[in-house]
Amino acid sequence: MRATASAAGLEETSADAWLDELEPRRERARFLQGRLVRPMAMGRRGKAFLQTTPGKLIVVMVVLTTSMLAAGLSMSQSMSLRNQSLDTVLNATEPMSAAAHVLSTSLLRADTIAAGSYVQAGPMSEDDMRTYTAALDQAVSSASEIYKGAVEADSASSREIEDLVINIQRDLPVYSGLNARAQVNQRMGNPVGVAYMSQASAIMRTRMLSAAQEINTLTRQDVADEMRRLSQPQWVTLSGFLAALGFLLLAQWWLWLTFRRRFNRGFLAATLALLIAISWAGVSNFQSWRSGSVAYARAAQPWEELTAARIDALETRTDETFALLRRETAAQSARDFTETYSSVAGAVHTAEDYGMNKQLIDDSRSHLNAWSNEHAELVGALNSGSYDQAAALLSTRSDADGEASFRGLDGSLAELIASSRENTRLYIAESLDATRRVSAAVALLSVLAVVCIWWGIRRRLGEYL
Repeated sequence: MRATASAAGLEETSADAWLDELEPRRERARFLQGRLVRPMAMGRRGKAFLQTTPGKLIVVMVVLTTSMLAAGLSMSQSMSLRNQSLDTVLNATEPMSAAAHVLSTSLLRADTIAAGSYVQAGPMSEDDMRTYTAALDQAVSSASEIYKGAVEADSASSREIEDLVINIQRDLPVYSGLNARAQVNQRMGNPVGVAYMSQASAIMRTRMLSAAQEINTLTRQDVADEMRRLSQPQWVTLSGFLAALGFLLLAQWWLWLTFRRRFNRGFLAATLALLIAISWAGVSNFQSWRSGSVAYARAAQPWEELTAARIDALETRTDETFALLRRETAAQSARDFTETYSSVAGAVHTAEDYGMNKQLIDDSRSHLNAWSNEHAELVGALNSGSYDQAAALLSTRSDADGEASFRGLDGSLAELIASSRENTRLYIAESLDATRRVSAAVALLSVLAVVCIWWGIRRRLGEYL
């Protein structure tokens, strides 16, 4: 009997065991439902609220506020970054490019004087020594300025420019040391002085001037690329402002359909604020494009041609000296001079087309023609073996006819280059002025527009509160 009862109880317990197993699952389900009831209820109430007129008003206001602030802050930040970049171009990149030209001309001037001292009787004159030392000092200071500008500009080519400057700074003591040895041997009457001078000039031509020319190219390209980039219209940020204005107009149309009131003073004030912001930013973009792209490119052309022509003239002058020192024929020198003459004449003609100083242009042409005549005499003297006559033409004394015409040409070109540089800096400054105060003004107008729409909608919202 007991066994039968125990078996029956065991069967009954086993039959109801599945109920006990589901009980924990029901507890978890009730727990989760309890947790989700309130959020789900709030979601339903929120959905129902958004279907009402005040709910729709809130959604419209949030969308308008977000779009206006996003557009305003985006334009403000973009203008601020553009302003900083233009300031870097004006105070670092452009001065670096100008210093690169000064570096090239200083190195060439020093090499020309060093070589020219060997075509005159006796050691280098005091005047030539001062000019030679000043040229080397100018080269050192220009190299330092280029390095500083490359660090501040931090462009894609900055690292390469820094390496080139370091190479020039490393070679300068070697060059000056070789020339010092050459001068000592010249005073002692040792012919080996010419070998030292030739070795120094080889370092100058093959390494230092090559690096300086590459720096010239890189720095000019940096300035041109930056001005082109910073002069592009800010289409993305302007389109954001236009989108915010479009949302605002659609919101006013919806308000008119909903409340049958044609105008809302707050929304009209916000529309006016956005229109002012868009107009201000648009005019700033146009002025920046006109000054930084069109006008700058036009002003930069004579500067580039004049600097290249001046370097060509200095190189040709040094070639004339070496043609005499090496007792070479002047055939190659004549060909090079013809190219230099065309380069200088073309640069002066470009300067005239751009309305630069008429007196400087006339002086440049006069000195160029005088130098051309003296070069023809030099060619004749070299071809006939009249080396004393050639030496007199290449004398570095300032009262010598050949040196006077060349120095006059170099001085006129230097003044034209300085004037042309002022024009390019003027357009960079105008482009910078076009972006000043725009960042703060646009941000302020955007915030003002947001305040205006909330002020304008307060009565409509008050009707439902």
